Amino acid sequence: MILHNTASVLVEKNGKFLLVKRADGPELGYWAVPGGHVDKGENAYQAIVREAKEEVGNVKITRKKPVYIFIHDIELGHRHRAHVFPGEVSGRLKAGSDAKKFGFFTIKQMKRMNLTHYTKKIFNGLFAKRLG
Repeated sequence: MILHNTASVLVEKNGKFLLVKRADGPELGYWAVPGGHVDKGENAYQAIVREAKEEVGNVKITRKKPVYIFIHDIELGHRHRAHVFPGEVSGRLKAGSDAKKFGFFTIKQMKRMNLTHYTKKIFNGLFAKRLG
């Protein structure tokens, strides 16, 4: 069994959440919270600082400890331990190499979008009351 650590950032602004449209697999073309793999030699906080900058630019991670940790399956024999951090916009955003584009969306809008499975898991885990 392979288990990789990942890190994601959840940015809310005026009741909308920052999502990126994935430019690479898995789930190419699906919308996701910004994030990615924790590289060798980094911790989850260092990874999300790097990943946020690579994917959207000016996002400040507002807490050094994750607000949510969960394990999700990628495929048979491959799992991710996801660390979700809160963040905020700290300047001009731009789509990076891993993101075709980005935008801010309400939960109502997201219900009609193609979201990655882990993005659904984040919102279901953190915002069950808002989703009902």
